[in-house]
Amino acid sequence: MLQKIILAVILLFSISVESQNSLVISKVEDNSISAQLYTKCFENLNQGAEIFEKHPSRMKFCSLLECMVLLSFEEIDVQIAAEKRLIGIATQLFREGNPVYLIMGLDSSLDAKAKNEDLTDDNHLVYISYGECTNPPYLRKGAEIINKQTQLLIKQSQSK
Repeated sequence: MLQKIILAVILLFSISVESQNSLVISKVEDNSISAQLYTKCFENLNQGAEIFEKHPSRMKFCSLLECMVLLSFEEIDVQIAAEKRLIGIATQLFREGNPVYLIMGLDSSLDAKAKNEDLTDDNHLVYISYGECTNPPYLRKGAEIINKQTQLLIKQSQSK
């Protein structure tokens, strides 16, 4: 009887380990241009440097994603630094020829993928899905800042 219980426990344990392995194997990495630009680190950002000296962190806060998260902090000076960094990153991406526009909503990742198949249309915008149906206010605010700056730069370039 004891042997059967031990055998059952070992069997269950091996099934559990096998199912964990299959989850690891099925993980898909997103190497799309939108994912690359969303997480691209801009080492030369100096906006808010004094703030980050006061609030040291292991994160560099050098990508769109990281700077959007900064908007969730309670400290107003950190939020202001985040806004400046987001504007700076949007400007750098525009100058590199990769203007970005953040979208959200049901199937927004599929929409971004479809719209990014031809980057020569609509001002060469790269669409980035930052969330599906519901998103925290700081992400929506970050997207508004980035999209506003991108639209401003597009208008300025068209008026020249």
